[in-house]
Amino acid sequence: MMLIRILTFLTLMSLTMSIQAGNFFPPEYKTFPFHEGDLLVSKRSDGKFSVNKILKVDRFDYKAGASINIQGKAFVATEDDFLLVISSAFGASEFNSFEEARAAAQSGKWTVKVALVPNRAPGAAAGQSLVGHAVVSKEELEGYAQWRQQFERGNAGVF
Repeated sequence: MMLIRILTFLTLMSLTMSIQAGNFFPPEYKTFPFHEGDLLVSKRSDGKFSVNKILKVDRFDYKAGASINIQGKAFVATEDDFLLVISSAFGASEFNSFEEARAAAQSGKWTVKVALVPNRAPGAAAGQSLVGHAVVSKEELEGYAQWRQQFERGNAGVF
């Protein structure tokens, strides 16, 4: 019985330590209001609306001294910390109204313009409204798998 209590305590402590965040990445890089498969609508600068889909939400842990490329610039973590990277498919700017875009998202009739955009949580959430959900297919994750491999090698970054 005592062994079980000790093991439970150690397990909880290790989970708590892995969840704790440092202060290298801003707090807004560590939360995201949407989930994999969520369909979102956003208004573009041209006044039209597009449908976007969340493909993956990844947590990446960084040790002090590790580097990450964000928007083409290398940053070196000064302490242990984590951030979320949101991989999305971005739709074409093709709808004249929010309602039209929502209907297209729900019917699956929208055009993917950019198949993969790995982004920080604030950028991925900005201006987005949840309108539905759809399963993420293996085909949709092909570009993600290539990006992830390069990202983990330090050869790719995030926006």
